[in-house]
Amino acid sequence: MDFFFNPQGVVLVGATANKAKGGYAILKNLIGGFRGDIYPVNPGYTEIEGVPCYPSVLAVPGPIDLAILFIPASTVPACVEECAARGIRGVIIESGGFAESGPEGKRLQESLKEIRGRTGIRIWGPNC
Repeated sequence: MDFFFNPQGVVLVGATANKAKGGYAILKNLIGGFRGDIYPVNPGYTEIEGVPCYPSVLAVPGPIDLAILFIPASTVPACVEECAARGIRGVIIESGGFAESGPEGKRLQESLKEIRGRTGIRIWGPNC
């Protein structure tokens, strides 16, 4: 579980330059204190705060131990699949909108359990 607490590389899916959004706050916190490699992911940007930004997890060039997801719940399962395919060992899901939100959210949360069981990726969340 060291990849959750001492990752060498972190990808932030849902990074944004919009200072009013959580994806910006998370990125600024990483920039301000994380000593490893930081890879923002958002297809709408080529860089944020001087850090190169990538269109997808699969496009990130460097090694990644941990992914932080702050994207709509409906897009989380596909992103977790990408993370598993990329060899990322752990995912922290900041997003809400899962079992607490009703039947569709519960279905999304169950799909995360299926992905975890099939791929072995470790999941922290959702709603972190």
